[in-house]
Amino acid sequence: MAQPNDQLMPLPVADIPEFQRFVQQDYRKQALLEQTGGGDAFVEAAAPVIRKNLLQTLPYLSPSVQYLSKLRRRGVADEVVDRALARAWLDGADHFLVPRPRKRDVFSGTVALLAYSVVVALFVMIEFVNWLRHAHPDGASAMLGVPPLLALCGVPIVLVVFVVLRKLLHRS
Repeated sequence: MAQPNDQLMPLPVADIPEFQRFVQQDYRKQALLEQTGGGDAFVEAAAPVIRKNLLQTLPYLSPSVQYLSKLRRRGVADEVVDRALARAWLDGADHFLVPRPRKRDVFSGTVALLAYSVVVALFVMIEFVNWLRHAHPDGASAMLGVPPLLALCGVPIVLVVFVVLRKLLHRS
């Protein structure tokens, strides 16, 4: 059985009860072992079987689906989960190993990028109003007299900055 290291995080198989029922069907494992001979070949052959026959058939609002969605939000790809579950199935383990989330991902997640975008938009709008106050005082008083108008002007800035940051930080 593989030993967890600093890069891998062990997660209990019990968090996906449907998987526990799936692995009890020993005929599937035996058939795959006969076809592949075990080892990495088994893992590569079992991963799509697990995806198709188990993970894609889970009820929409089940706790297992929510658990897998949480893993996706942490940055664990579906293929990684498939292979990790296949390895646990081969080893008969009570846990599966997935990569630990990187610490820097906290600063490049969707919420963080949205926060950065709002801060940039606020700064741009403050500078715009400051410039408008000197260049066109009547326009500035009209803009400041209707705060929702000022907020509506900032929405496109937030969207543009968010999309640009997302493209820059989430290249694949």
